Amino acid sequence: MKISFDSIRKQPGVVMVVNFAIMVVIYMIMRWLFYYMNIQHFQDVTMSDMLTMSWGGMRFDLSALCYLNALCVILQFLPFKCRHTVKYQRLVKIIFWVVNILGIVVNAADIVYFEFGGRRTTWTIFSEFGGESNLGKIFLNSIIGYWKVWLAGIALIAAIVFFYYNPVKTNRLKDDFPKNKVYYPIHSAIFVLALVLTLAGLRGGLAWKMHPLRQDSAEIYCKKPLEAAIVLNTPFTMITTMHKKGYATPQFFKQEELDGIFCPVRNKEPKGGEMRKLNVVVFLMESFSMEYTGFFNREKDKGLYQGYTPFLDSLLSQSYCFEYGFANGARSVDCMPASFGGIPRYIDPYCYYLYSNNNLQALPQMLRDEGYATAFFHGAPNTTLGFKAFANSIGFEKYYGMDEYGDKDFDGTWAIFDEPYLEYFAGKTKEYASGVKPFFLTVFTASSHEPFPIPDKYKDAFTRGEIPMHRSISYADYAIKQYFEKVKNEPWFKNTIFVFTADHCGVAYRDDYNNDMGRFLIPIFFYTPGGQLPVKCDSTHLVQQTDIMPTVLGLLNYQKPYFSFGKDALDDSEQYVNYVFNDRNGTSMYYLDDLMIQYRNNELIGIYEFKKDFSLKHNQIAMKDQFPQLPYMQRQMEAILQQYITRMKENRLTSKEKALND
Repeated sequence: MKISFDSIRKQPGVVMVVNFAIMVVIYMIMRWLFYYMNIQHFQDVTMSDMLTMSWGGMRFDLSALCYLNALCVILQFLPFKCRHTVKYQRLVKIIFWVVNILGIVVNAADIVYFEFGGRRTTWTIFSEFGGESNLGKIFLNSIIGYWKVWLAGIALIAAIVFFYYNPVKTNRLKDDFPKNKVYYPIHSAIFVLALVLTLAGLRGGLAWKMHPLRQDSAEIYCKKPLEAAIVLNTPFTMITTMHKKGYATPQFFKQEELDGIFCPVRNKEPKGGEMRKLNVVVFLMESFSMEYTGFFNREKDKGLYQGYTPFLDSLLSQSYCFEYGFANGARSVDCMPASFGGIPRYIDPYCYYLYSNNNLQALPQMLRDEGYATAFFHGAPNTTLGFKAFANSIGFEKYYGMDEYGDKDFDGTWAIFDEPYLEYFAGKTKEYASGVKPFFLTVFTASSHEPFPIPDKYKDAFTRGEIPMHRSISYADYAIKQYFEKVKNEPWFKNTIFVFTADHCGVAYRDDYNNDMGRFLIPIFFYTPGGQLPVKCDSTHLVQQTDIMPTVLGLLNYQKPYFSFGKDALDDSEQYVNYVFNDRNGTSMYYLDDLMIQYRNNELIGIYEFKKDFSLKHNQIAMKDQFPQLPYMQRQMEAILQQYITRMKENRLTSKEKALND
């Protein structure tokens, strides 16, 4: 059979590809229309920025279009000859028109709604406006007030109809098809290829270790979380959040009294004086539970417990540390929003949730605005867990991952081994120190991540421990020691604050840590070789990851208001100086002094005297009348939850009343 151009262009698969390409162009036009109609919110966006965001946005456009057109793709590539009939193609055309016109409508609506929401609309709009009785009037007003947008939308819908490519005008069921033994294998292979490419489009790529595209993935292409709205499109944000439910807004307090009970805006009345431009280096240590340290467990096992972190123990003895340090989440993605943005995890990770494109007032950007150089280091592939996108969105100017380092010291599964990567980090620290700017650098270690690899040359050096995690912790501790050996004699060393925390807890081996408190206990400490802080193990104050940003800003004497659910752990004048809040699968825990309470479904379910009852074996809820501080704690817990949810929904996570105008 002779293959002609005419027969190729009439192939249903070709029809699908051409019409899909037309939709890609239309989505790009809508991106630029979105930018133009909301340009007052993107004053800092340059033409170069727009080109970068448009290029990155194509990944999200392809993903949204693959979701919307998945049925059409299947229908057009099925290896059946009935695809070549006029009626069949008419059916596919109608389906294509319906789903893609719907995509145009929601995209156009979001051009209007962005002014009020400050981010792309997600599926929660149906719950947020579910009780609205005058939606028709609201919609009519939007058409009148934003007629240019709707006129453009109508023009694009007309383009879909007018430019729809459909050369199949006559049936071919009895025409010159190749023999069945040729037709079906070839078209079956094409069908499989089409499905693979569609899957790649849905995920944003086919890399084995790549996480599928999420809303926060857009932030890798922009400078601010707000700008992610340009990269994204509304069909994508709605489809990818269909399975997620928005928070139910609690009504514990009237809005006007809420800030008086708990207010996350800090430093409203700065102490005055000059800001101290000390360097800051943060170590985020993978899975470093407090359980693994010898320093914090000296009394365990009748004083014989050694732990697996000899170098960290020695550093703790020279630092300002806290006997009770808490993670605010249970996963690696929880530690950066908490440590740098003051945002604890509540039920779901912030980075993966519906509100991940909210505007944050984060530590890297705040210090960058004060003249600091900022950089984030992580030895895993740059796409890992969306770290690069989030780091970019909160103000880290540079990101150094495996793409920059290379794969010569790859552990075979997860990342570069800690020792060579921290040697690389030491070299980069010296480079930053040689510049004229103070620096804020963060390194995220990796080797103590499952499957807990150790380089072959150290297999016999780190053998002590009951579980594989213990040996990898010892190796990671040794790697940190090597970093300090390389930088301790540098002239900038004593002008630097070193901050240490774990991202979350690792595998619990000891029974006394295997509970709702022990699973969150991590080392948090501040090492200041220049003597800016005294050497002390603070057994009075409680500290959490969300306290890191306020505490660092306090040490630097930062003079501007900022937003954080944490507090300056070293400032006794803080109203909320001794509390900790975290959440485990919807069970929220609030610590104050020596008491911990648990909430679930807005009800008190547990009371523990955690300093006496380290393993949390004795729930004192039946004796709640014996705790005079309990009413205050409940009131604080409820205020935190209400502030968190309302501000998250309203995109008010900065010290300014409207984050959109930042």
